[in-house]
Amino acid sequence: MPKLVIRTGTSQASAEPALSASELTLEGFIDAANYLEFERSLERAYAEGHRFLILDMSDVHYINSTGISALIRFFELYAARGGTMCLANVAKPVGLSMHLLGVTSFLPFLKDLEAARAYVAEFAAGKVTPSKPPLPEALGEEIEAETEAGQAPGGVRRVPLRRRRIPGLENAKVMVITPATNRFTRVLRLRMSTLNGHYHLVHDIHEALQRYEDVSPDLVVVDERSDPKGEFVNRVKIQKERSLTSIIKLYSKEKDLRSELDFKIWENDFLIEPFEVLELFSLTEAELVRVPKDRKVFQQQVHFEFRTSPENLEKANKLSDLILRQSVPLQDDATALYAAVKEGIDNAFVHGNKRQTDKTIDVNFLVDRKKITVIIEDEGEGFDYEYYLSRLDDEEAFEKAKRRILDEGVRGGLGILLMYKCSDRLEYSGSGSTLRLEKNI
Repeated sequence: MPKLVIRTGTSQASAEPALSASELTLEGFIDAANYLEFERSLERAYAEGHRFLILDMSDVHYINSTGISALIRFFELYAARGGTMCLANVAKPVGLSMHLLGVTSFLPFLKDLEAARAYVAEFAAGKVTPSKPPLPEALGEEIEAETEAGQAPGGVRRVPLRRRRIPGLENAKVMVITPATNRFTRVLRLRMSTLNGHYHLVHDIHEALQRYEDVSPDLVVVDERSDPKGEFVNRVKIQKERSLTSIIKLYSKEKDLRSELDFKIWENDFLIEPFEVLELFSLTEAELVRVPKDRKVFQQQVHFEFRTSPENLEKANKLSDLILRQSVPLQDDATALYAAVKEGIDNAFVHGNKRQTDKTIDVNFLVDRKKITVIIEDEGEGFDYEYYLSRLDDEEAFEKAKRRILDEGVRGGLGILLMYKCSDRLEYSGSGSTLRLEKNI
């Protein structure tokens, strides 16, 4: 699902009296999946007691109606406190929906953070009031917002919206796999034409796989009805030269991903119906921007998840071996890292999830030009990993472990030491349920 990242800060609104404004920098999507996180961030900022709030929307790709309602509600709360809330750096696709609803008639939109801070300072000094919103210069593109007579010449206020220019999409190649041509696919084709990209529509995964090399897509949008078993995603992601292709999968609203998950190689992102078409457009554009950046750093990325069953454990080990054989040039290094990865997955299976089939194990392979990173996460309670890690540098670590096996009848006890010896970096995080292994290549 689309992500939302929120960073907090403060700025000085006035020197006399001493006032400060809360600032939230938002990145990603404000939608059904992320709305509660967005609302909580607004609540935390309001609870700090400041009279002013500035939202930097420069990297917001989409906001739904529920998110807009939160903006309205908190604007009123800050107004009741004798302050104000304003938005900065709003892109046109995001601001247009708010404008059509009438939000731009009362909520201040500023062209950038500097202008927003200046507006708040003037508000604190009593130079502007909520009944007279700002009249900033436009940035990139402006729209007209109707206001009450006297607020601006001709009763019209210019609202600055940032035209989002997305470099590098002129030659973007998108493949859409859906059962039939319909209004939805025609809208997608029209959208791609505005980006000057290349759009390819196919109706089944077999045709898509046959045409894949000729098209060489940067992004594939897959309707779940065309790929119910994930065959297309699996075939693309397990091959090193294809794995960096971004895949967005569209699921029907009846689909419960978690309850039906058994062994799944994950796509890069997904949407579940019903969703707004603008949300899909924003997500595809964000992915098309990300892919070229990732290709400069990574050579392969594979993310899979499985329920804790013996059959799935075998699949996970085979898939891990396949990935490593493709990515690690020296056979001995591949063999050593495979031993470490297999040990990590086995530990997650036995000690983390304790063989409970309702729990899952998440494995992520990231291959760049210098190293391969494997992250293994289980749903267990964790363990005191610092105790075991502290013994790894002991020159007699193996001999001591050996004596515990022989003298005390301990079963195992060599797993962490084995992973340590077979990798260049071993690290646990959190409670110990997340393991990170690295091997230089």
